[in-house]
Amino acid sequence: MPAVENKSIKLEKLYTRIQKDPSYRTEAMGLVFVPGMGSHQGHPVVFVGEAPGSEEEIRGEPFVGPAGRNFHALLEEAHLNRDEVFVTNLIKYRPVRAGGTNRSPGEKERRRARPFLMEELEILQPCLIVCLGLSAAKALLQKTDLKMGDANGSLFFMDPWKILVTYHPSPHNWASAQKKAALLGAFRQLGTMLNELKAASNLS
Repeated sequence: MPAVENKSIKLEKLYTRIQKDPSYRTEAMGLVFVPGMGSHQGHPVVFVGEAPGSEEEIRGEPFVGPAGRNFHALLEEAHLNRDEVFVTNLIKYRPVRAGGTNRSPGEKERRRARPFLMEELEILQPCLIVCLGLSAAKALLQKTDLKMGDANGSLFFMDPWKILVTYHPSPHNWASAQKKAALLGAFRQLGTMLNELKAASNLS
């Protein structure tokens, strides 16, 4: 059985288990499960965001709302296409406030979701992980004191993975000239890193 098919089957089983887990989705989350999507081939670049928003919930796909449009522009800076990377979220349901607006997931929710994210990454075997935003980075790296102003553009090593941290491409960050510039710089750095990885693999 081809490796790509193996990954697809493993991901489907993982996503089914998440949806059946009674402790994963709380009453303060939406009802729609939003799985990770994208290329499984080889060792893909995997982007990890915080959680789906309202548009992601409607369409059942990650990063298709306003932040997703900014994300597409950033991918161009790294000379990447959406169809050649894998995009997922730490939490697969939309965290919502009582009034129906988006909220950031709590620490308990992040801790509950982390083992499933780790399993997802084990299946994908990425060449590089990019954490989009502080929630995803704190949870994956288990660094509760992480500050995004310091972490943006930084590379972390968590055996066997390399993890690049960037600001989240939210409209709020995109509207800040300083944060937008930091995001653009981090994605250009990502493009350079990927070129170096390709050159190293051709030499080996």
